[in-house]
Amino acid sequence: MEIVAVVALVVSLLALGVAIYLYLQGRRWMLEAEANQRVLQADMRALASSAVGVGERVRELEQRLRLLADRQEQQALSEPASQSYQQARKLAQRGADTEELVEIYGLTQGEAELIAMLNRMEREEGTK
Repeated sequence: MEIVAVVALVVSLLALGVAIYLYLQGRRWMLEAEANQRVLQADMRALASSAVGVGERVRELEQRLRLLADRQEQQALSEPASQSYQQARKLAQRGADTEELVEIYGLTQGEAELIAMLNRMEREEGTK
């Protein structure tokens, strides 16, 4: 009977040792996981913060772009040379070809082709 008791005690101690080892191992893994979680949370906060900054910067740039486009359009409309471009553009919208734009408004072939191309693009945009 003593041998059975000793074997039972040894098995119990071994089981206790394994249980303690597994507990400590699990505890170590949990602490590592918590540390990794804190690092990831800090990274996410930094990422979110920088995303907000980028969004604000994009918004500012879009506002500046709109302002510059408006200024450019106002400047183009106030220049006398741009009025002939505007008239040529209107004629192109009514179906005039590039040769007519060159003859009537004294545009270069490249300018007339550019106006015709812009007119086609605007029509295509309007049909979408």
